[in-house]
Amino acid sequence: MSPRERRSTAEWATFAASCAVIAAVVVLIGAQAAQPRAAAAPVVVVGATTEVDGQHFVEVTVANRGDDTAANVQVAAELVVDGTATTADQTIDFLAGDEEQSLTFVFTDPPTAGELTVEVVSFADP
Repeated sequence: MSPRERRSTAEWATFAASCAVIAAVVVLIGAQAAQPRAAAAPVVVVGATTEVDGQHFVEVTVANRGDDTAANVQVAAELVVDGTATTADQTIDFLAGDEEQSLTFVFTDPPTAGELTVEVVSFADP
């Protein structure tokens, strides 16, 4: 039976540093899990409108102001000109917390000629 070799100082230092890193990771994961999370809250911001060949492109940004992911975010746009409504809708599959996604709605009438409404009409919790 051979005598057991002693660990060097470098081995003990490496072991201590490894244990410290593992402990820090465990503490950070625990801190993340303990924080309260805000529910998904998708909102719409209407941006610029551009005209190309008689069609009017309305840029829209959908942002999730919550921490949780929103799934199947349905965004509807309605343009009412002289009592006639034109509607369009688009769906975003997933919108993570604090994520933004750009959409473009296309209308034949200029949005300045009537009343444009763009809103999130529904979403699901994945």
